[in-house]
Amino acid sequence: MKHNKKNAALFLPLAVAMLSANTGCTLQRMVKQAEKQEIEVSPNPLVANGEEVVFEMKATLPEKMLKKNQDYRYKIDVVYEAAGQQREHLGALNFDIGNYLYENNRPTITQEFSFPYAPHKNKGRLLIQGTAIDKRKRDKVAYTPEEQVATGLNTTALLMVRSNDYTYVPDNYKTIAEGPASIEFYFDENTFTTKSYLGENLPVLDQYAMDTVKLQKIKVIGSQAPNEKGTDLAQKRAKALADYYRSKVSLLDYSGKKIEISTETEPTGWATLLDRVNKSALPKAQKQEVAAILQGAGSDKQKVDALQQSAAFDYIRHYVYPTMRFARVEVDYNRARKSDYELYLLARRIADDSISAQVLTAEELQYAATLTPLLAERRKLYEAAVKTTDKWPAYYNLGVVYTEMARKEYRPKAKEALLDKAIHNLNFAGFRNPTAEVNYALASAYHLRGEREKALQIYDYAIKLGGEQELLHRIFTDKAALEMEMGLYDEAIRSLTYSGDDYQTNMNLGLSYLLKENYEGARQYYEKALELKEEDPLAHYSLAVLGARMQNEGMVRIHLRRAIQRDRSYMERAFDDPEFAAYHGKQSFREGLVR
Repeated sequence: MKHNKKNAALFLPLAVAMLSANTGCTLQRMVKQAEKQEIEVSPNPLVANGEEVVFEMKATLPEKMLKKNQDYRYKIDVVYEAAGQQREHLGALNFDIGNYLYENNRPTITQEFSFPYAPHKNKGRLLIQGTAIDKRKRDKVAYTPEEQVATGLNTTALLMVRSNDYTYVPDNYKTIAEGPASIEFYFDENTFTTKSYLGENLPVLDQYAMDTVKLQKIKVIGSQAPNEKGTDLAQKRAKALADYYRSKVSLLDYSGKKIEISTETEPTGWATLLDRVNKSALPKAQKQEVAAILQGAGSDKQKVDALQQSAAFDYIRHYVYPTMRFARVEVDYNRARKSDYELYLLARRIADDSISAQVLTAEELQYAATLTPLLAERRKLYEAAVKTTDKWPAYYNLGVVYTEMARKEYRPKAKEALLDKAIHNLNFAGFRNPTAEVNYALASAYHLRGEREKALQIYDYAIKLGGEQELLHRIFTDKAALEMEMGLYDEAIRSLTYSGDDYQTNMNLGLSYLLKENYEGARQYYEKALELKEEDPLAHYSLAVLGARMQNEGMVRIHLRRAIQRDRSYMERAFDDPEFAAYHGKQSFREGLVR
């Protein structure tokens, strides 16, 4: 048959129309086949864990859906719709070649998704929608109906108790005006060389070397840990700092002041170690084990060997020995003090920038800041103290001010900016005064900021620096709360071993055991928390959740009612909580909601 160009021109639109129609039919067939796709979401309901909601989705398509349609692709979009129809696109399962595997001859993708947690997302739906796309002509698409695959959020994992309670450096301006200043220096194991890098106090010591006074009395006390080599490390550490101070005075002092420097050592032995262990956060049973070893018969080597085999040794090696490798410099001053009224007036003028901050000493500025309740004024005074003194309490207290301002701020971006400033200043405080208290505040600021890995690292560093038992308990309890937020429940339980026996410890142990499905263990700790804090609504609500998981309707009724009687907000929470979904039609649940 002879080819006719005119006829070809006539048939071209018809061919395009047929191709378009064929494309449309193919896309619709894919969408129709997708009705048989299988979607699994784990966990379901979704679970809020710390700052994130993380879940896994598995999608399985019909066996021949992709094989017969090589010119077409298919994807499944995943969306979370919070209350008020606020939608968040979480990503997509793209069934492109290389992205999926075959299970029982069916194309399958398993993928993890996550989105940031916020309370308004508690009531919500996880939705999916499939899209068939023509690879040759991407504007040709067809959609499956939108499908709900999970409902709401389970927020049980958020029922932990946090403290992050750090406040201003206790002011000693009035009470111990004549007392000595004390500066701590820590050393690496088996060394006595001074360090000028991060976390050391040499710049602070330099400031004392420049002070204009008639007489300076300096005492340097050295110490060493029992596991260090040699018996003269403590004396060498004291001498190294004394020599350093003399050299700095000769370089920096122009007043011709007289200095008197003495050195001494703290006793190092099993008695000192036992004293440190007794003040540590170790459990009572482990303290008793260490005491039995150190006070018992046997040579020093036998005691060392027994100590290394003890349950407490890992803690001692990481958290006790480092606190014994130090030298302390004590500087004795005697300065005149102004009245509170005079200090307050001068402080107000400094805050208003009408006079120089240098009219007050560092101690006077610190004390003056405590005389005003206004955070804006305190901030200006501590900023002035930072500029004029460069000493750690000024940085620390300025960090506390910014934290307090952040706690009162409701705008997320502004809150983050204030916490950034708090972290900046607490970091500088930590450089100048590397103590457990300062680093606990820094870790807490990172924790509040949501920088969990950094917070965990600094909590651990704070513990290693050592401190009073009450402080160590607080650090371990908040470290455990952070580990729970990160899903590290075994690590959290280990930290709670060293956190004492208070309300927060028992509440978080209860939650850890609940999430690990050790329900009897969880019940024991929650009931202990109620003994320590009678009629606490959170403890009662947690026991109601536990009752739901144990299918104990009596526990649900009793504890839910008591929680709501103490705090009405738990009624709405219980209605929305997936933990009680199976109980909504039951009398025990209705009775629990009656005040």
